[in-house]
Amino acid sequence: MKKLFTVVTMLVVACLIISCDLSEASSQSSNVKGDLVKGGQLYDNWPQVSGVKTEGSHPLYPATGKKQGGSSWRCKECHGWDYVGKDGRYAKGSHFTGITGTLQASQTSPEKLYAVLTTGQHDFGQYMSEVDIQSLIKFVREGQVAFSKEAGDITNGQKIFDANCSSCHGEDGNNFDFNGKKDGIQGVGWLANDNPQESIHKYRWGHPNADMPSMVVDAKLSEKQILDLLAYTQTLK
Repeated sequence: MKKLFTVVTMLVVACLIISCDLSEASSQSSNVKGDLVKGGQLYDNWPQVSGVKTEGSHPLYPATGKKQGGSSWRCKECHGWDYVGKDGRYAKGSHFTGITGTLQASQTSPEKLYAVLTTGQHDFGQYMSEVDIQSLIKFVREGQVAFSKEAGDITNGQKIFDANCSSCHGEDGNNFDFNGKKDGIQGVGWLANDNPQESIHKYRWGHPNADMPSMVVDAKLSEKQILDLLAYTQTLK
């Protein structure tokens, strides 16, 4: 009986130690402040932002998917530029995975999101720094918006483009070629029409590892102004 009591006592003490360690780890992670803009860019292409080279396809990416390899690790590849995964733009086509989006996760607690991102087959803890993980959590909770089909104001959009974008992208939006596999320059106008959801995400948070500013944080644009910008860029050749 005495031996059994000793064993039980040791187990209780061990559980208390583990509980304290977990609580301390949770407290430490909650003290790390995430960066919203970086979080949006991590969602776009976290291996590029974090400087990580992945191998093979992501463990959670379905074998039936058509984007094997490095691209399968990007959050947007499964959850979509519109954050609704299989229920949005990626409901069909070459990006279809059947995976749900992350928009509903904006109401999830930071602690639960941290657990999802750092355990199981996601296990980004082995790739991302603590700051990166917290930044991605901040984006999921605060940075996502439901994609609106409301028509923007082209005239106002041109003013925004001229003031914030033309100095780098050019007045015609074609200073950079986003798809060199096609003939001609596939610039801002091409992307705005080909993938408006991606365009809006990049307008809001910038492009990974580039000088492109966040139109939400740096330029202080409202969601309505973002739609105005999209409306104008869709008129560019």
